[in-house]
Amino acid sequence: MKTGAAGIILAAGASEGLGEPVQLIDVDGRPLLEILVQRLSAWLDPLVVVLGFKAEEVLAEADLGGAAVIINYDWEEGIGSSMRTGLDYLSREKVHRPVLIALANQPGITEEHLRALQTAHAGGVTVPVYRYEPGYPLLVDRSQWDRFMSRGLDPLDIALAHPEWVTEVRGDDHAPRRIVVPTDIEAVLARFGAG
Repeated sequence: MKTGAAGIILAAGASEGLGEPVQLIDVDGRPLLEILVQRLSAWLDPLVVVLGFKAEEVLAEADLGGAAVIINYDWEEGIGSSMRTGLDYLSREKVHRPVLIALANQPGITEEHLRALQTAHAGGVTVPVYRYEPGYPLLVDRSQWDRFMSRGLDPLDIALAHPEWVTEVRGDDHAPRRIVVPTDIEAVLARFGAG
């Protein structure tokens, strides 16, 4: 069911700690990014996927459905440049709704996570906090996009530097765990409901 939010999956990084692109981790014969896109497409419209590292390989192996795919040729500048690329696309498409900023290495995002962010959203930026640690995904109001695009830094760092913009949502469970090193893969996929 659509939630009234747009979405950006930041999937441009090189996954240096893994030794392989996180986007292409095999999950029952399908690339992880393909499954994440399919899941988030059910809730977010439009959905933008920002690729960078090995973009051609990812496009050849993963079916990204109806998501808009944008290549960030400056992906080595960091996550902020990918966020800016995605927000710029949505701005040009004249999208006027909050956007969920999600990470490709955090596939365990659920509809419950998104609903909790939306329920608490009061404009500005809504940030989940799990066990006192702020994290992803973020829900960024349309009124904040220009501020985020002009800074080009990690979106979470931008939000935390401006607490007056932020509404926190405290989660009583764990944050959707991120895949950063090889030992994360099995644990994340078990919680993700696959693997």
